[in-house]
Amino acid sequence: MNFLYYCQDDNGKLLQAVREKLGNSHHVFDWLNDQDIPLENIDAAIVWLPPDHFFEGLPNLTHVYALAAGVDHLLKHPGLPPHVNVVRLRDAGMGEQMAEYALLGTLMAQRKMVQISIAQSENQWRHEISADTAISTRVGVLGAGALGSKVAERLALNNYPVTCWSRSPHTLPKPIVSMHGANELDAFLAQSNVLVCLLPLTENTHGILNGELFDKLPTGAFLINPGRGGHLVDNDLIEALDSGKLSGALLDVFHEEPLVSSHPFWNHPKIIVTPHVAAKSVPDKSADQIIDSIRHVERGDLPPGLVNRDRGY
Repeated sequence: MNFLYYCQDDNGKLLQAVREKLGNSHHVFDWLNDQDIPLENIDAAIVWLPPDHFFEGLPNLTHVYALAAGVDHLLKHPGLPPHVNVVRLRDAGMGEQMAEYALLGTLMAQRKMVQISIAQSENQWRHEISADTAISTRVGVLGAGALGSKVAERLALNNYPVTCWSRSPHTLPKPIVSMHGANELDAFLAQSNVLVCLLPLTENTHGILNGELFDKLPTGAFLINPGRGGHLVDNDLIEALDSGKLSGALLDVFHEEPLVSSHPFWNHPKIIVTPHVAAKSVPDKSADQIIDSIRHVERGDLPPGLVNRDRGY
């Protein structure tokens, strides 16, 4: 089989890992650097954020393997053929990193670090600011996929009561509570002192982190969004923070990246901005998952991570 590879941010390690693991029976062409690529003979593509014209001249393309867990950017690609199967990463080393990030944000919320940081900026000794206990800090995780479940497990190990909400039912290890469907969303939100958003970005979840949702959270709740920038309505978050409905927010993803220097998030005292670093795919593990999916396809099986394009994940 012939593969076409594109990853602008790759330092060469991932491409090298993919080539080594596939072996000599397959050829992986580097779209950025190889010359005389036989486009008509390309069977599949391995990509991250390909340019608009990437899919031109690929008549025999059957599969696209995304170098990410989220594929919203790829499904919106203007050149992606409608018949092509899209396969995403499930974890690739990102789960542990995401769990650490969510734990960091939850600890900041529990220990009232935003309030303490504001006091420091005003040269105030606010001895009366006291931390909550872990057991009284109820965490809600929006999303129960590979990343969401990994986050929930880590937080539960740190004595936080954790509930996951998802569109459809999931079986999660105790003591994690699983809720699902629109009928249970309000009850899920009402008990979430910390809300972690790890939903896929779809038409149904775009803008889900809005004023209406924030009003259903307990007063003083803390938001952690390492999912997708499109989940969040920026102005609604600022209003919720300024009114005191929310106590703080840890944000890793944004509508436009890099976040423009004039964006109000940079200077808001209750917002911590991180530059999309919550979880990065590990080259060797990413290559392993890509190869595993390819082997499934070669055997005529459905590959792990196959995307339902109608649902968007």
